Amino acid sequence: MKAKVTKIRPLNFSFDGYTPENVSHFYFPAEALIGPEDNDGAEIFSFEVSSPSWFAENQLDRPRFARHWIFMDCYDEIALKALIVETVETVESIEGECWEDIATKLSRFMFWEFEDYQPYNP
Repeated sequence: MKAKVTKIRPLNFSFDGYTPENVSHFYFPAEALIGPEDNDGAEIFSFEVSSPSWFAENQLDRPRFARHWIFMDCYDEIALKALIVETVETVESIEGECWEDIATKLSRFMFWEFEDYQPYNP
């Protein structure tokens, strides 16, 4: 089983014609809708996107991990989308016997909406 990307979208604006004020110093949260390639359904995988300079200025007041983060020297919508599609659809290690196997592998790169989900048991 493999996955497919159905949509990639920033959370605070629309990609349509967007360019950050400074293309080499920016940040935005985003998400991708990803599901099994043989199904119309999709789940949310979220991530942060920024330039290294923005991250250094705004996040490095102390040591930290940067999981679920994409760094780009210069804002490039096409390159960002290509990275996500390439990671999800062409990396051979993102395959599995079932959807949960694939989603768990993808959660290494992006935050899966069901990551660490535990069913409620009263």
